[in-house]
This record gives sequence, C-alpha cells and structure tokens, in this order.
Amino acid sequence: MKILGKVKEALKKISLKKLFAKKNKGPTAAYSCKTDKKGAPSSHQLAAQQAKFSYPQQWSGQKVSPQDLPGQYDSEKIVLCVRDPWWIYTYWQIRNSTWERLKSELGDVFCKAKKVLRVYDVSHIIFNGTNAHRYFDIDIDINATSWYIDTAGPGRSWCVDLGLRLPDGRFITIVRSNTVSTPLDGPSWITDEEWMIPDDMFARLYGMGFGFGKSSPVGKGWQERFKHVLSSGVSSVTSIFKK
Repeated sequence: MKILGKVKEALKKISLKKLFAKKNKGPTAAYSCKTDKKGAPSSHQLAAQQAKFSYPQQWSGQKVSPQDLPGQYDSEKIVLCVRDPWWIYTYWQIRNSTWERLKSELGDVFCKAKKVLRVYDVSHIIFNGTNAHRYFDIDIDINATSWYIDTAGPGRSWCVDLGLRLPDGRFITIVRSNTVSTPLDGPSWITDEEWMIPDDMFARLYGMGFGFGKSSPVGKGWQERFKHVLSSGVSSVTSIFKK
C-alpha cells in the first residue's frame, strides 16, 4: 500500500509539472518574434514596422543648383541718385558691343581717350545738352561701374554724362543720366504765401472767436456788422468797439 501511495504521488507531481509548463509556454509563443531559417524578419514584424513609421513621398523633380547673378544685363543705362545735400551717386552699365564699336570707329585714338563723368549743373532749366550753368569732369577708372560725386552745391539740380574725352578735347557722350535735385543744407527761405479770406468768412470766424454761435442771432448780427465795416475800409474797424 505504501508503494502504491508513493507511485500516485509521483504521477501527481509529473502531471502538475506538465500543466505548469503548458501555461508558461502559451503566452510566450503568442508574442514571440518568429524568423525564417535565414534570420530574416517575419511578415508580422514587417507589418508592425510599416504601421509604426511613415515614409514621406520622395520629390521626383530635378535639383536646381544655385547660380550667380550675371555681372551685367543686356541693357545700356546710367542712373543718378541723391545721397545728401552735397553728394550724389551714379551707377551704369555699357554693352561690350558699344565699346567694340567705339574702338573700331576711333582706332588708335580710343586707347588715348579718357573715360569721364561729365557733371552738369542744370538748376531751374530744361537741360538740352548745351545750356547747363556749368559742368566739371571726373576721370574714372576704365573698369568702374559706379561713382560717388561731390557736388559742393546743396540745393541744386544735376545731370551726368558718361563718355570719352579725346586728346583733342572733344567729348563723346555714351549715355546720359536722369536729373536729380539735392536738398538744402539748412532751413528753406521759401515761406508760405498769405491767402485772402472772404469778408463774410472772416466775420463769421471772428464772431465765433468771441463765443457767438454760427447760427445764433447775435452771431448773425456780428457777421453783418463786421461785413459792413470791412467793406467800408480797414481804418473803420475800430469804430465797432466805440459804439
């Protein structure tokens, strides 16, 4: 009987061990990451990765590389600006074809010519190229494209020609700028003009200054009285206060 009891206890222990082993094996098997024979992720792992991360759509356009701005455009001009009452500023650009044309027309004289800014004082006139009050020349570098000019004359109007001064004194204008006016370096001497006020308006304003309303009978009386006095002369204005 003792042997039979020991056998039952041993079988009972074995069955309990198997039961606990099945319970521990089930959950781990459900969440285990299965891989194929080569170690690659399973389909469950790939689905989880795709759901976890988002991949933005790649731009299919071509990448544009940055480019430097051109040194000059296909235009020919000179621009004049005001900096302050004494200084003006100008910048320009000339086509290469223009320089080549001048070089072919002038020949050897072109190499002896000076690149010049001719500054005209055109205050209070309509400039036609020959009627400036005065002018002065500034020799500039052949490669220059801008220049600051000291006018030494505030409150004046100026215009600038870019051109070539030949050895014999002739001046060839290539481009002409706009006209600008420099401000004064002090208060203006121009004062406001006196504007005449009609008599009835003056009387109304004067009466309202003494507290008479615009539509009050007293105000109207003062308006008529002042109108009569003003029409008879300024010398009789004081007579209204003596009555």
